[in-house]
Amino acid sequence: MTDVVNAIKKETGAPYQGILYGQFMATDNGISVIEFNARFGDPEAMNILPLLENDFLDVCMNIAKGTLNSENIKFAKKATVCKYVVPGGYPENGREGIPIMVGNTGRAHINYAGVYEEGGELYTTGSRAIAVVGIANTIEEAEEIAEEGLSGISSENSDDIYARHDIGTKRLINKRILHMEQVRRLQVKRKKARFSELKNL
Repeated sequence: MTDVVNAIKKETGAPYQGILYGQFMATDNGISVIEFNARFGDPEAMNILPLLENDFLDVCMNIAKGTLNSENIKFAKKATVCKYVVPGGYPENGREGIPIMVGNTGRAHINYAGVYEEGGELYTTGSRAIAVVGIANTIEEAEEIAEEGLSGISSENSDDIYARHDIGTKRLINKRILHMEQVRRLQVKRKKARFSELKNL
C-alpha cells in the first residue's frame, strides 16, 4: 500500500489523500494484487468502522487537509463478524424483486445494501441485500450475534434469499489458517529452489 501511495505521488506530483482499499491474494509465488479502489472495502468497512472511537467526520476532514495522525485514531478492542443476506442466484444471476422481511434482529447491526423500498416493502436489486454485523469481545460471540440478526430476516420462499452461516465460525477460521500455512510452506519451498538454482549458475 505504501509503495502505491509513493508511486502516485511520484507520477502525479501530488500526495494521495483519501481512502485506498487494496485486495490481495496470497499465492505460492508470493502476494498478488487483485485490485485497488479509492473507496472503502465492502464488507471490510462494516467490520471496522463500527469500532472507530473518533468522530468519523473529523477523520475525513483531517484526511482532506493532510493532517491525519494515525497515532490519534482509536478503535475499540472488539471483534466483528459480517454476514450478508443475498438473493437466490447471487453472484452470477442474483434475482431481482424478491420481497425481504426484516423482523427482530436482536443485537446485530443491520446495513441495507442492494435493496429498494416500494409500497412499504423491501425488495432485492440482485446484488448483496443486507449486511448483518455482530460486535462483541470475541469472534465467537460476534458470530453468534450476527446469526441472531440473520434469524430475523426472511423471505416468502426458503430459496429466495440465503446467507453463508459458516462466516466467522471457528471451523472456517481454522480452515483458512491451515490453508495459509500451506501457502507459506510452498513459498518457502519455492524460494529455496530458486536460491539453489542461482547457486548452480
